[in-house]
Amino acid sequence: MKKSKEDLQEIVRNMSASQKAGQLFLLAYPGKDPTIIRPLMEQYGICGCYISQDNAHSFDEAESIAAALQSMSLSLQDIPLILGVDQEGAWGVLIPESHPGPGNMALNAIEDSTKITQMYGIIGSEMLSVGYNTLLGPCADVNSDPNSPIIGTRSFGEFSDEVASAVVAALSGARKTGILTCLKHFPGHGATSYDTHREIPLVNKSYEELRESDLIPFKAGIDAGVELVMTSHIRFPKIDGDNPATLSKKILNDILRQDLGFQGLIISDSMNMGAIRKTYDPAESTLLAIQAGVDIVMLSEEHYDFEGGDYLQKQIDSIELVKQAIESKVLDPTLIDEKIFRILDYKFNHMKIRTPRISEQEYARNEKDTFDIAYGAIQVLQKNFWPLPASGKIVCINATPCESYSNVVNSRGIGPNQAESAYETFVRQLRETHQIESFSHSEALRAIERLASEDVLIVVTEDYPLPGEDFKKDKQQKLVKLLCEKYPEKAIVVGLRSPYELASYPLEMTYVCAFSSRTCSAQAAAKLLSDAKECTVSDKTPVSTRF
Repeated sequence: MKKSKEDLQEIVRNMSASQKAGQLFLLAYPGKDPTIIRPLMEQYGICGCYISQDNAHSFDEAESIAAALQSMSLSLQDIPLILGVDQEGAWGVLIPESHPGPGNMALNAIEDSTKITQMYGIIGSEMLSVGYNTLLGPCADVNSDPNSPIIGTRSFGEFSDEVASAVVAALSGARKTGILTCLKHFPGHGATSYDTHREIPLVNKSYEELRESDLIPFKAGIDAGVELVMTSHIRFPKIDGDNPATLSKKILNDILRQDLGFQGLIISDSMNMGAIRKTYDPAESTLLAIQAGVDIVMLSEEHYDFEGGDYLQKQIDSIELVKQAIESKVLDPTLIDEKIFRILDYKFNHMKIRTPRISEQEYARNEKDTFDIAYGAIQVLQKNFWPLPASGKIVCINATPCESYSNVVNSRGIGPNQAESAYETFVRQLRETHQIESFSHSEALRAIERLASEDVLIVVTEDYPLPGEDFKKDKQQKLVKLLCEKYPEKAIVVGLRSPYELASYPLEMTYVCAFSSRTCSAQAAAKLLSDAKECTVSDKTPVSTRF
């Protein structure tokens, strides 16, 4: 299936304006029937599809839709599709069957970077085995803002050089499987306290400041051979006073292409996110992105429009405008042909369509290795009451109110996608070795005085980065502070999340951090407590714990 330079040039020459326009778009579609996207393939021959949990829940479903999509594309245009997925740890697809791992922050809490490589090898092999051939990760964002509502544990941490090393380790593991990889969100999303699913954040960093921090992991990943870089919908007014990064030639061409030397595919973050659709006309913004340097325009958040039923027309409007701009030469023909050539080169000469399904033995090994990796990430960051005693009255308290879980499983299929909360998993696992009484948030508030008669209070906190929504934590943290101030001598807080919350709690309490709210981390945290081993307090974490 390999194509020579001459072969690719011939394909580009013979493509119509419609086909060239379509080849610049990665599109989402609703539900589990892939034939819904066929009309767009017939009319335009699209670049590929963004696949979410909404499209498939199991390996069998994934294999079926990926095969159907590729079959449609190969029969209609004889060009394979890029099938991209957000399997990046803190976010996941094919849940609960797949193994996304504990997430990037947890992986970077392990001193042995080979575990990062191992985990991304698992991710890459599982995705490619069902035909998901492009991993929209890892995140290369330096999480310098502890209040970031959307990055958090999706990041490897807040220290640039460490994040860069972790990015290289992740790319090494994933790329060995043959899956295409993608760094995001260029030139960095970790310094924002706003979510681009809602609005355009502003970062007042100069290019020199970015070079000393946010750009370090991107440069390391580019040097390591990453195939794609995803843009961010963030404004950097000290670099470009008019445009967010996705629409900025200064950022995409001058910095990413020229200064950092990236020669691969530039893909936009979804052009249907709030940051773009609330500020720009959706179709016209695609022209601006392409002119700025974007090769592939992604519309992965089309689920915003599914209920209204007009998502398909919005996709067509965007492609049609690009088609007309190609025909009228508003878009430079040489520029477009270079983009199409680059896309086709990756598809034919660097991309695997899929690999054979993993065996039952491989799947079982992935399960064990994922648990072991999650277990190795857990750290005791403060120690007063430890280890868990072999006997006594143990109460496990869910610090999170029930209503906070309402949006963890996102209707668009984007995000954590775990139906069972980390707390539920933790309690179920701990009950295999200990008799415990479980209290909800409201039950714990009503029983504050009664808890004085208990021997151990295990208080569990969680956090989930949710696209366009909040996982509300204010009531959670108020309860934790109350319990730790009242019962510091017997409280063990288990943070199934980043440890930023620790700055708000007393120094006298015990704090165990898993750096993750994934299922494997909840299981591993329960196992650590059950093991009742003596642990030293860790002095190295991926983020600051007291600030």
